[in-house]
Amino acid sequence: MSRLTKPFLEAYHVFEGDLLQPRSRFPAKPGFHVRLYRGQADLQAAIEALVPVGLTAADVSARLRRGDLAAVGLLQDQTAVYTWVSFTEASVKELGRKVCARAGEVIQYDTLVLKPFRRQGLQFAVSQPVLDYLQQHGYTRTLAWVNVLNRPSCKNQWKWGKKVLLTAVMLRIPSTQHCWTFSLGASLESVFAGSKSSEF
Repeated sequence: MSRLTKPFLEAYHVFEGDLLQPRSRFPAKPGFHVRLYRGQADLQAAIEALVPVGLTAADVSARLRRGDLAAVGLLQDQTAVYTWVSFTEASVKELGRKVCARAGEVIQYDTLVLKPFRRQGLQFAVSQPVLDYLQQHGYTRTLAWVNVLNRPSCKNQWKWGKKVLLTAVMLRIPSTQHCWTFSLGASLESVFAGSKSSEF
């Protein structure tokens, strides 16, 4: 379905998580552990963990220098999943827009479970220590966006107790360079920087 609609239509749920609310806990997976990387001191180790699974050294370096946090989940010492958190801003390339974090807020982005390790609950497993870290450092709210057609990832967000703050919809007009972005629910301006939009 996404292959058919992507040239003309894309839609993303923006999920909001409340870190002040109790969260479901999930049992530890045997042989699985998570490493957190943040700051210049962790740069080389983060590059060694993430470049072999598809990220570039330049991207990893730029994100850590901006202050972002990387979490890498290893299963039997193989990189199986990773996720990122920004404390300042993140680019939503799918929509050509930017999200800026407000006081007490963080942005979760670029989560990937590698194909050989899918359907094992690793998205939950890598997120749990990240959310613990954020709570311990006084953060109260998370934002994340997921394609509405990515049902497994949407279900994971709901299982964490997150709610849909808005749905961003982008329509492309065939045979032109024009597109129209609007939101269902809260306004785009409540999340995205510099948005000029229509809302339903």
